[in-house]
Amino acid sequence: MSEASLNGSGRVGFLGGTIISLLNGISFEGVIETVFYTFLGTIVSFGVSWLLKYFMKNHLKGR
Repeated sequence: MSEASLNGSGRVGFLGGTIISLLNGISFEGVIETVFYTFLGTIVSFGVSWLLKYFMKNHLKGR
C-alpha cells in the first residue's frame, strides 16, 4: 500500500487552497452579524449574572 506524501511546497499549496476556499464562503455581512450577536450575548450574560448575584445577596441577607 502506497502512502501519498506532500513536500513543502505541496503542503503550502494545500493549506493556501483550503484557506482561500474557506474565506470565499465568508461574507462581510455574516461577520458583522456575528460580531453584533457576540456583543449582544455578552451584554445579556453580564446582566443575568449581575441580577442573579444581586438576588442571591439579598435572599441570603433576609435569612
